[in-house]
This record gives sequence, C-alpha cells and structure tokens, in this order.
Amino acid sequence: MNLIFKLLKKSTYLFYDLQGFLHKIQLKSYGNNIKFFGTCYIKNHQYIEIGDNVTFNDGAYLNGLGGIKIGNNVSISALSIIVSTKLDTKVFRTKKIHINERIVIGNNVHIGAGSIILPGIKVGNNVIIGAGSVVTKDILDNSIVVGNPAKLIRKN
Repeated sequence: MNLIFKLLKKSTYLFYDLQGFLHKIQLKSYGNNIKFFGTCYIKNHQYIEIGDNVTFNDGAYLNGLGGIKIGNNVSISALSIIVSTKLDTKVFRTKKIHINERIVIGNNVHIGAGSIILPGIKVGNNVIIGAGSVVTKDILDNSIVVGNPAKLIRKN
C-alpha cells in the first residue's frame, strides 16, 4: 500500500511538471527555475513575463490580458489572484467593456495565500503581501502590507 501512495505522489508531481512546461511554452517570456506546486490557472499567457526562481502554489490564477511582469524570487501562494483586466465602471450599465492595465511585480516578493492583485498595480521589491489581502494601490519597496484593502503595516 505504501508503494502505491509513493507512486501516486510521484505521478502527481510529474503532472505538475508537465503542466508547468505547458504554461511556460505559452508565456511571452520566462526565466529559470519556475516551479508549479499544484494546479494553476493562467489565461492570456502571451502577455505574461516571468523572471527567475518564481513559484506558484495550488489554485493560483493569473489573467494576463493587460500584461503581467513578475520579477525574480517571487512566491505566489495558494489561491492568489492576479488579474490585469477590469470592467469599465463608467459604462457598465449599458456596455460590458473591459479595461486592461499592466501589473508589475518586483523582485523578492511573497504574495500570501488568497491575496488579490488588481489591474494597474505596481508592487515594489522586497515586499510581503499578507494572506487574504486585496491590493488596490501600488506598494513601495521594502514594505509589508495586509488587509482589505491592503495597508502598509511595516517598512523594512
């Protein structure tokens, strides 16, 4: 029985590696050592750039329609959402028009589980985004933010 569980676990990680390979070949650009630990959902790959040493965990969702650039040494925790397109609220009653805005995530960033990064956001370098945070404004370098909406709790 133990052998069966080991084989299942190994096949699961092989599936994640295959999924990661399929995601990578569709991206605009990608660096070295990108890892997928679980099933991730990526739309509009062709507008997404990923640096070196980036990890994605279970249920991470990216929609790159407006463009997403992710720096080096970034971890994207489980169920995080990064969406670069939004509904135009000026005309939403009569038309469903979307506005695409590029998201830029710097180097050495940790995005906590269940966090949401909205269109047009710039996340600086050396940033921690706490679990469950909703990022509605740019985040400066060397910051820790938490909450909904995300607020600065400490500068490093």
